[in-house]
Amino acid sequence: MHNTTHIRFPYLFVIILFFVIAAIASSGAIYYKYIHVKSDIAAFTSQVKNIAKTLISTYAQASERAYATRSNDQLLSLIEESKNIKGIKEVFLVLDDGKILAHSDTKKANELKGNIANDEFYYNIDMILYPHAQQSRELFIFDYFVPDLRLPFTTIVRKYIQQFLYKDINTNSWLVTKAVYDKGKSIGTINCIIVKTPIYDMMKHAYMELLFMLLIICGTALVFSVCTGIIVFIKQKRLLQNVREFTAPLYTKGDQMRSVIKEAIPVKE
Repeated sequence: MHNTTHIRFPYLFVIILFFVIAAIASSGAIYYKYIHVKSDIAAFTSQVKNIAKTLISTYAQASERAYATRSNDQLLSLIEESKNIKGIKEVFLVLDDGKILAHSDTKKANELKGNIANDEFYYNIDMILYPHAQQSRELFIFDYFVPDLRLPFTTIVRKYIQQFLYKDINTNSWLVTKAVYDKGKSIGTINCIIVKTPIYDMMKHAYMELLFMLLIICGTALVFSVCTGIIVFIKQKRLLQNVREFTAPLYTKGDQMRSVIKEAIPVKE
């Protein structure tokens, strides 16, 4: 009698081990990247708003001097410099009727025929003139949408981003606006449109980094699981071999004993 037991490679063990390791490590990586990108977005937003406050206050002072002296040279110089600041799309000074006194994009100003009221789809008059309507000296920052900037990601993806990562994903810019005063009375507003493109770039970059991390994790988990499976397989084979070597003499002696007994028993003819 011989033991015919065969040891098979532990495929199920390898698969289960791979999924457990990959799931735990991937969850950690996703959580880490989620917290990291959310923190980066919050820091960037805060930084942009602080810079915008400084800029718009400077523009407001220059605008008030320009209106009082009827000279736009200093204001236009500041506005021209704004083109070199990453993220700033437009800077413009308008009166209470929408008339443009200064604009960073002269081509667009000409297309508007000197008045933003000629394109209310692009220029939200209520937001732009809000500080003037309130006769407030405060600076206001609104989430803003400009039609010529396409929103990234699909509608479904933006829905989840809005719910879990960045609630203002459906607006592609900020409008920073402040009232401009002359003789103690608001005559219009100075405005700055800042795009949110860097935030979208952060999300895309974080997504690509996460994909790379997950690939590394899954690859490492697979190699580790297979190697562990091979080690288990080899140990099982060695254990079975030791058992066979130990039991083989017992089987041999048993066969010999049965042969002797069989010969000793007389066979009837």
